[in-house]
Amino acid sequence: MHPNAISGPTCLRDVLAYRHRGVLRRYCKEHNASEQEAEEVFQQTLKWLYLCYRASIGMDGFACTISPDLEKIDWMWHTFLLFTLDYADFCTRYFGLFIHHVPTEEEDEVVVEEETLRTVLARQYGLVYDVLGEETLTAWYDECLYAAPA
Repeated sequence: MHPNAISGPTCLRDVLAYRHRGVLRRYCKEHNASEQEAEEVFQQTLKWLYLCYRASIGMDGFACTISPDLEKIDWMWHTFLLFTLDYADFCTRYFGLFIHHVPTEEEDEVVVEEETLRTVLARQYGLVYDVLGEETLTAWYDECLYAAPA
């Protein structure tokens, strides 16, 4: 067993306590963000990673999907991934597995049936609600607080 591997199920509170100043500084620089915004987006990204972990262990291979509503979270995830060793250690320590970032293909390259997309998003909304709560679901998808600026 890896020396930093988890010994049992991790909880969201522990994941949200994780800090990485280098990721925040780089995000601020690359996205012209304030420290406060970077910290908030990082916290939401940690929630996203926890959600991906929970989906991977209990939903028959269901993979969470980044939508345009979560663009800033995706940007932060990309930034975290640049710190490869730290990201891998984080995943091992808190989840016992590596949370892969699988990029979506460009819309013009893949045609997704609208009904299929609706089904996937409905399942994801339910997972967000069950795992992270109504407040996160509302912030992410109703208020679109983490969508890219227009």
